[in-house]
Amino acid sequence: MPDETTISAPIPVRVRAIPGGSRLALDAFARTVIEDVLDGLLSTDREGDLYERLVALAELDPNERTTHPEHRMPYEELVGDLAERASKWTPLYGEQGLDLAEQLMANGARALPVGHWSAEAWQAWQSVKADADAVNGGAAA
Repeated sequence: MPDETTISAPIPVRVRAIPGGSRLALDAFARTVIEDVLDGLLSTDREGDLYERLVALAELDPNERTTHPEHRMPYEELVGDLAERASKWTPLYGEQGLDLAEQLMANGARALPVGHWSAEAWQAWQSVKADADAVNGGAAA
């Protein structure tokens, strides 16, 4: 099994097995979120003040940053407001969702102790799938 699998989608998701299960790499999704944040900061919306708030934070000296009221970091509210504007969902169509689920199941099953019921169920499913692929002319690419 490869070290890393890419699930192709409008925004690709890479899956890597780790000792405890799976690690997802969402590079393209992170880029989309950053684009949304920059769009929010650079918006010409007259009601928006995100850019001005960012500039005000950048102009604080280190002492001012540590003496913010209520023991909050000076950027917490701005982060929350930017997060509201950022993308949170990416679509997976048809088999892409199944591909992701299959890779997550494979990584999760490998992380379970030998003899665990769900690891055995996963192995049984893989066996049935391999038989079905053989009947249907080989494994799907």
